Amino acid sequence: MTGFPTGTNKRMEADEDVDRVLERCLDRFIDLAPLDDPARLVHLLPNGAQPQHVFILIELIKLDLSLAAEEGQVRRIEWYVDQLGDRLTMDQVPLDLVMEEIQLRREAGERPQPAEYAKRFPRLASCLGSLLESVESTRTRGLRGSPEALSIGSQVDDFIVLRELGRGAFAIVYLARQVSMQRLVALKVSRGKGDESVSLARLDHPNIVRVYDQRLIADGDSHLLYMQYVPGGTLADVIQRFREKRRQPPSRLDHFGATTPPGRFAAIRDGGLILDSVDHHLLIASQLVPESSEIRHLLAEAPWPTAVAWIGVQLASALDAAHRESVLHRDVKPANVLLTAEGIPKLADFNVSLAGAAGRAGAAATFGGSIAYMSPEHLMAIDCRRRFGPVEVGQPADFYSLAVLLWELWQGERPFAARTGAMCWTEAVEEQLQARSRPLRIPDRSGSVSERVLERALRQCLSANPEDRPTSGQELSGRLSLALNPKAAEIFAPELGGWTERLVAIKPWFIIGAVVLVPNIAAGAFNYQYNAREIIARHPELTDTFRRLSFIVNATFFPLGFLIALILMRPIVKAISEVLSGRPANDWATHQLMSLGRRAALVGGCLWILGGCVFAVVLSRTDHDFPRIEAVHFVMSMLICGGVAAVYPYFGVTALATHLYYPVLVRRSLQDASFDHHAEAVRLSSSWFLIQAALIPMLAIVLLISRDVIAKDVILVAVGASALGLFGSFWLYQRIVAAWETMGEILSAKRNLKLSATQR
Repeated sequence: MTGFPTGTNKRMEADEDVDRVLERCLDRFIDLAPLDDPARLVHLLPNGAQPQHVFILIELIKLDLSLAAEEGQVRRIEWYVDQLGDRLTMDQVPLDLVMEEIQLRREAGERPQPAEYAKRFPRLASCLGSLLESVESTRTRGLRGSPEALSIGSQVDDFIVLRELGRGAFAIVYLARQVSMQRLVALKVSRGKGDESVSLARLDHPNIVRVYDQRLIADGDSHLLYMQYVPGGTLADVIQRFREKRRQPPSRLDHFGATTPPGRFAAIRDGGLILDSVDHHLLIASQLVPESSEIRHLLAEAPWPTAVAWIGVQLASALDAAHRESVLHRDVKPANVLLTAEGIPKLADFNVSLAGAAGRAGAAATFGGSIAYMSPEHLMAIDCRRRFGPVEVGQPADFYSLAVLLWELWQGERPFAARTGAMCWTEAVEEQLQARSRPLRIPDRSGSVSERVLERALRQCLSANPEDRPTSGQELSGRLSLALNPKAAEIFAPELGGWTERLVAIKPWFIIGAVVLVPNIAAGAFNYQYNAREIIARHPELTDTFRRLSFIVNATFFPLGFLIALILMRPIVKAISEVLSGRPANDWATHQLMSLGRRAALVGGCLWILGGCVFAVVLSRTDHDFPRIEAVHFVMSMLICGGVAAVYPYFGVTALATHLYYPVLVRRSLQDASFDHHAEAVRLSSSWFLIQAALIPMLAIVLLISRDVIAKDVILVAVGASALGLFGSFWLYQRIVAAWETMGEILSAKRNLKLSATQR
């Protein structure tokens, strides 16, 4: 067996991640293992002085130990070290390799003792004592080696093999035609029995590669898993193309014209980059490029941050569907996201052996470089030193990995810098953990709203604390979808330090209180002056009674209305405070908020009508000669002013609830099961109050012209104020309805249901 190619290929490999080098070594090694001579391991290493040599040697030894144990040979680490010379010494043997040997010996029925390992590995003696009581294997269970390659054109079971799509250490994937169904499938061939389809067949989602079924062929040792064929390459190919495009000199970008933005993102302006990669792989696969596709058209014109967010929305939705079936992915990375001919991403390669488990993850699941995308808690779970105790690896870990993937797609590099060239698995995991504790890289930004929302969503997912990440894939999908709708982003994710954030920081008591009180005070002042001049002035004997009564009514009804408003606002203020403190909002508080405008109008209107009745009754009883028509006129004036005091606060409170407080309540989860109900209720009530706002000027004019004599200034003030109020109400009505339509792009269950049906 020879080493890797020299020359250009060797220089290219020097730039590759250690995971790709390791994967290539494993591909070469699997056909030889278990070895009869450990010195042959050296020939599997890449040429040249590579800092990853020790790391790769250790991983190959782990695999050889495992496969040898399956054949009944329980080897010792010294058997390898003695033949490798200065390539690997006993002082370089890491803890995880020792743990692998211990576990294999236990599975073979042996009882390894701490004293033996303290003598063989004195450098690790302090760690091994406790670990011998709780050691966990880091290998893949039930490996049977690489399957035999199938010849092109041959038929196996119901499948005709067309060509090889790819291979790994333990499986080969072919493009095949299923004879019975006359369809192209991706056929994964491995040895042993698999249970992938049992878990994955439940995942019926447009952004998850559909697994059809599994079969065992005649010899009973070869396992066939056939699934949907996705020909457009992977996101790993897109990222590679991104990096190449970004490295192009400015002279290569002149065709973009003078408006091309400066900086290293000048070459990546839209989602057409994704389609370029897809079309390249379609050509390789001899597949046709869709001639007419609305999705491709929209993707080609989408700015790059928007295109990245679009990918993220669908992958988050896919994870949500998997999590609802108790299936965790645990290996989200660019190579595991396939692209259709239209550029639609599909998540593949679920780590189904860990489906539904919340326990510890095996290190073998990290082959292929997955540790670069792992969450801190996942890294802690596979840390061979077991410094952290039992660690839960649940749904938030998938969201973290997805955020790393999307950041890399957005920026061309991962969000944290991790040193390469680890000497062993333990060191690699430790370096990744340290990288997670450092600040994220400062990204290159274009300054758009979509990019701001995308970055904010990714930073939340990259929180070291799983509890600070989204609680579901649906929540993450909603956050990322804001990047696709800048208008909705301005509502749900306003710029930090903007006027919205400053208003939210003020206690709602003051803002809502002012919106309710100011129209009532203005209407009260006008009503007092109007009735004093137009009614009481004609009956001077009632002047003192009118003044005392006005004082009593105002001193009673205004505090009563304010007290009722406080009672109505209390749960809303509490909910907003809790949300700003990081706790989720409750549905009842949201319902209270959206009905606050109607309730404020109802309370205010009722108090005004009641006040008008009190005035009419008291004045009539005080002066029996007080004309009944004057009493009716008094009530009508109070009714009109009460309408003003009801309609205008409604629009003010509803506008505040719509643009300010409702987005705050749902900002964290971006979910509201009652959204469509709220939207319809607000639309109907706003239409009704707008009609009332239009009727008020008409009633005021009728009331005024019914008087035989009336001052012109009163007419001008009344008509002017009514017209201004009607204009303001109509303006707020339009803003409120438009805002709910915009929010519906994110929260409407009806719209999402239609969108899901369209995708299928």
